[in-house]
Amino acid sequence: MKSIPAKSLDRRAFLRQSLYSSIAAGICSSHPILASALECQLADMPRTLVNLMLQGGADFRYLFMPAPNHPEPSYVPLIWNARRSLYSGAYQSYQQMFDDQYLLVADPLGGPGFGVHRSAGWLKDEFEQGRVAIISNAFCSRNRRHDQSILNADAGLPELGLLNFDRSGWGGRLVEHLGPDHNSIELAKGVSTFNKGSALGDRLAQVVHASDMRNMALALPDDGNPASNRNVIARALQSYYAGRGPELAQARPAQWPYHVFFKHFQATSSFGAAVEQRLQACRLLPESLQSLNLNSADFAQQCRNLFDACQVPDVLGLGVMSMSYGGWDSHDNEALEIAANLSDLFGDAAGFATALQAVEELPYLDVPAREQLVFYVASDFGRQIVANGSAGTDHGRGTYSLLIGKAVRGGVYGEMFPQRESNAGPDGLIPLQTQGADIEGLTSTDRILSRAVDWVKPQAGASVFPDAGSAAQDPAFAIDQLLSG
Repeated sequence: MKSIPAKSLDRRAFLRQSLYSSIAAGICSSHPILASALECQLADMPRTLVNLMLQGGADFRYLFMPAPNHPEPSYVPLIWNARRSLYSGAYQSYQQMFDDQYLLVADPLGGPGFGVHRSAGWLKDEFEQGRVAIISNAFCSRNRRHDQSILNADAGLPELGLLNFDRSGWGGRLVEHLGPDHNSIELAKGVSTFNKGSALGDRLAQVVHASDMRNMALALPDDGNPASNRNVIARALQSYYAGRGPELAQARPAQWPYHVFFKHFQATSSFGAAVEQRLQACRLLPESLQSLNLNSADFAQQCRNLFDACQVPDVLGLGVMSMSYGGWDSHDNEALEIAANLSDLFGDAAGFATALQAVEELPYLDVPAREQLVFYVASDFGRQIVANGSAGTDHGRGTYSLLIGKAVRGGVYGEMFPQRESNAGPDGLIPLQTQGADIEGLTSTDRILSRAVDWVKPQAGASVFPDAGSAAQDPAFAIDQLLSG
């Protein structure tokens, strides 16, 4: 793994240290990236996919609901009866609930209008601007187990039935295809299967764990408190690695296993300092991001990391980025839980709205960074279409996937609220009246992602998703139309 973030000293204390003192002097002279990072050098963003995993099975049927004038007349009464327990008992009709809870939008592709939950006002605005594609009736797993389905989503293998996490993820395979100078950048707390490469025993070779972009450098001594335990340890470690490294490199054979510690120290010091110095020379975190206060402090930090990653794509070797947000297992009290989550992600002044507005304002050479980002938002599985008895919904299979970005051809792909759900099936049962009924998964997510990867680099999708060509796809839409370019 390219970088292991460590708790470092206060940023001001770090900046008091001269980069040319102690071991950093030797590293800087031999490391061109670090030397160039001493001033803010503009670098264009490459085309970059950002994978946002909603862990726990997000209920997209709560995020999106049919308009009261939905063209299939039997559908609205049935879905209201199936899901009304998720809403306040004070609502006397579907129309009353919809007017209070949802914002009506029109489909740019000409489909029926529908509602986006009011907690997701930013997403509604982006959809109206033609920058959001909603892929209906998708699936990233054929089962309802969290562990297996999260693995399948991260690996990009919806049909996978073996629970083995020692495997490559689609993000890791993408950066391998892009080349050895590219990395999968993890912005969340944990490195997931998504990031892993295909080399057995070395799956993190092209991974940068950037869980705190402003604290990626190793701790340096602080002259303001020289007697502290932390300073004593920092000085001792610096002196040891600076003194013993060259000595042992000469005295020990090349295959001596402990060489790796000295190489790792040098690489981590160099890389972390390069990121720190470039960020300090470029734009500080905007106040809007510094003060971003979400229900999830972790996701707020990921939004800060996203902004900073867009300032240093060349230093990071940016190839793909990964984010995550947990807490979607809404078996009960769904309205309270999911509305808070949706607000964090898609609220008018929340995570994406704040981070991407800051990215919009970054300087650029040829192409604005915001135009080079496409977000893929999906969950491990969906929820059942009929509410349970605890004002929640249980595990389902089919779901929705979202692509968000200026390169996206926005609109609804596939039938958002399929007529089959309001009609009796071969078994005589009507899904919207049947406990346990799923959204029917028609389009495999590796089909969607293969097209998105082709946007990053033409013809790359078949390499990253070798099974996509034979995977399931809803014949109702042309998947090649999802992105421009």
